Amino acid sequence: MKITSSVTTDAALIVMDGRLDASWSPMVATALEEAIRSGRSRIELDLANVNFISSVGIGVLLKALGRMRAVKGTMIVTAASAPVREMLRISRLDVLLGVTSATNSTPVVASAVDFSTNCTWTGSLTQEPVRGVARPAFVRAGTVRATPSTLAIGHMALAADEASALGLFGEGLVAGGTVAVAPAGAPRPDCLASSDAGAVSCIVRNTLVVDAPFSMRGYFEWNGSESVTLSALARQLVKVSGGAVAFLAVGECAGAFGAWARTSPDDWSTQPSGMSPNELRASLRFAGDPMHRSDSMVAVVFAADAASRAILPTEVSTELVLMRDEGAPSDDLFLHAHVAVASYRPVPRSTQDPSAAGQLLAEQPLRAVMHALRNAEGTETAFLRGSIWAIALGGSA
Repeated sequence: MKITSSVTTDAALIVMDGRLDASWSPMVATALEEAIRSGRSRIELDLANVNFISSVGIGVLLKALGRMRAVKGTMIVTAASAPVREMLRISRLDVLLGVTSATNSTPVVASAVDFSTNCTWTGSLTQEPVRGVARPAFVRAGTVRATPSTLAIGHMALAADEASALGLFGEGLVAGGTVAVAPAGAPRPDCLASSDAGAVSCIVRNTLVVDAPFSMRGYFEWNGSESVTLSALARQLVKVSGGAVAFLAVGECAGAFGAWARTSPDDWSTQPSGMSPNELRASLRFAGDPMHRSDSMVAVVFAADAASRAILPTEVSTELVLMRDEGAPSDDLFLHAHVAVASYRPVPRSTQDPSAAGQLLAEQPLRAVMHALRNAEGTETAFLRGSIWAIALGGSA
């Protein structure tokens, strides 16, 4: 069996030549898994030169089809030999895989533009007309409601009120109508979601929040050697929008790097920026190296350049940390980001609704929630590929 794989803008193409039997099924399954992880909304199979397909081979195709359908993608057979066509007909998979039906393709958005100029990765972005100005807020203590259009990062607790939240705070984010939190002292992260949009809320401390329509949507993908860092995404979005942004990214993780609370932040006598090394070690856990590669990751990021940071509300502005690249002192970037990692599930690049991020967190086992960091060597949280939604931010009224 010879297997050839390639990708186009919106489809992953797999051409097979030989026998798809039990011996070759593991290799075909691997090729299909790579196609699913590519984030394309459609997989196209060319089986014209496959002269035999066994029940094991059909099982491999059926499993991949189920995974694509679960994320609203499609998988079709664009060509098939007579023996394969007959076997698919007997198995009642011919119509299911599109052998005898028209291709159900996803159109490419003509208005999308490249937003990865001078980058080592590729990406496309569509800007939507949005009325009004999105104004971010800083909530020192209170409640945040997780509407489908809410983005928030800070210290959060899943509790009914502020009194019962004491001692339960940890790193958290709000995205796609879902709250994900790593409560201090708990063995694992937790989340809160509801099918009733906007019904979920959480208690927060020192939290950045914005609730506004998304004005940009797109996708991004590594080039095979360089992953896509949070600061790289932020820098490009700030350039495109001409100022501060808040954005949501969801996709395949290349490594999550950061810190999370060892003790509940409401017990801290001072914030981490003012802690001694011993206090930091007692209060926070740090990722020694990037973690969770090939899992799924959701990131919520607030970012600005020097000019747009100055027009943001003071408390929002002070929460953004300088991320200056070596050799580019005039290209200052300020950002604050939290990420949540869950077991892998593909999110096709054609995904339109940001609630996909919330569904991922609610339905897949959570691995971690952390405050994203970058060390002196430049190590930081990064994606292999993903979908992105962004909000252009204005200043205070």
